[in-house]
Amino acid sequence: MNTDTNENKDVVFFDTESQYAFGENGIKNRSELKVAVAGILVNNKITLFEENQIEELFEVLCESKLIVGHNLFGFDYQLIQPYIDQDVFGVLGKKGKTLDMMFELAQTLGRKVRWIKLDELASRNIGMSKTHDGKDIPKMWREGKHDEVKAYLINDLKITEAVYNYALKNKKLKYMHSEYNISFGEREVAVNW
Repeated sequence: MNTDTNENKDVVFFDTESQYAFGENGIKNRSELKVAVAGILVNNKITLFEENQIEELFEVLCESKLIVGHNLFGFDYQLIQPYIDQDVFGVLGKKGKTLDMMFELAQTLGRKVRWIKLDELASRNIGMSKTHDGKDIPKMWREGKHDEVKAYLINDLKITEAVYNYALKNKKLKYMHSEYNISFGEREVAVNW
């Protein structure tokens, strides 16, 4: 899908991958998952950051006008918080600084609607999909498949940008509507991004 770089000149698309998943090694808190790799996409340029570069990443995010991602509040910001001396949510979560697509959809649709995955939005709206199941990524990283994990992250960044641009242009997104684990079929939701 083509994207207009002028459309995104002030937008930073952000995503992270972790070294561990919940339940592994008794992990119960996102802050214990550890960053494997993080990435940003700005004006068609992708930059990756490894665990020892998270402070540098945070500086870039602080300088950005708008950060866009999927589940930033529920995952990514919590994942980088242990590496940063400042309150990540306090700095990056300011009104108008972050557009968390998953959070926005949840606010619009209400709590009874299940979590809408990025992969679902991508396949239903732009014909793209993830390269792996996200649950497999931490193990792949620990097995030394770093290039595959980085490729997965890069694909996720491109998907995030494409879904954002689609919603920006069309002011709507298709999704599978479920309430309390009961599916009611595909629906559309209006978005105001």
